[in-house]
Amino acid sequence: MRAMRNSKVWSAVRFAVVAAVLFVGLVAPVQAQAASHAEQVLALVNAERKKVGLKPLALSQRCQAQADKRAKEICQRGRFNHKGAFNGLRGYGWMGENIAKGYRSPAAVVRGWMHSKGHRANILSRRFTHLGVGVCRGCWVQTFGGGRPKIVRRIVRRKRR
Repeated sequence: MRAMRNSKVWSAVRFAVVAAVLFVGLVAPVQAQAASHAEQVLALVNAERKKVGLKPLALSQRCQAQADKRAKEICQRGRFNHKGAFNGLRGYGWMGENIAKGYRSPAAVVRGWMHSKGHRANILSRRFTHLGVGVCRGCWVQTFGGGRPKIVRRIVRRKRR
C-alpha cells in the first residue's frame, strides 16, 4: 500500500515537472520574440524620425507596460479601438497611441503606420520622447509619451509669475 502511494506521488511530481518544463519552453520564446519585436519597432521608428531630423525616441518602462497591457486587451477581448488607451499611463504631458492588427513583422507594421496620416503624425511628433511597443497575436500597440506632466507645468508657471 505504501509503495503504491509513493508511486502515485512520484507520478504526480513527474507530471508537474514535465508540465513546468513544457510551459517555460513555450512561453519564454514568445516573450523573447515580443521583446525583440519591440526593439525592432523602436529602431525602425527612430530611423523614420532621423530621416526628418527628429531626435530618437527612448524605450520607456511606463509606456512599455501600457503598450503590453493594451495589446493583450485588444487580442484577448477583441476591443480594437482607442477607448481606455491611457488608463494607467500617467506622468507625461503628451500621450499618443497607434494600434494595428494583422501585420506579421515589425517592418510591415511600421510601414503600415507610416502610410497612415494619423499614425505617421504620432511617429513623427516632436512632442513625444518615449515609446512602448506591445505585441499580442498579431495585435500591435505603440504608446507614446512626452513632455512634463500638466501638473508640473502649472506649478512651474505659477512660480515664474
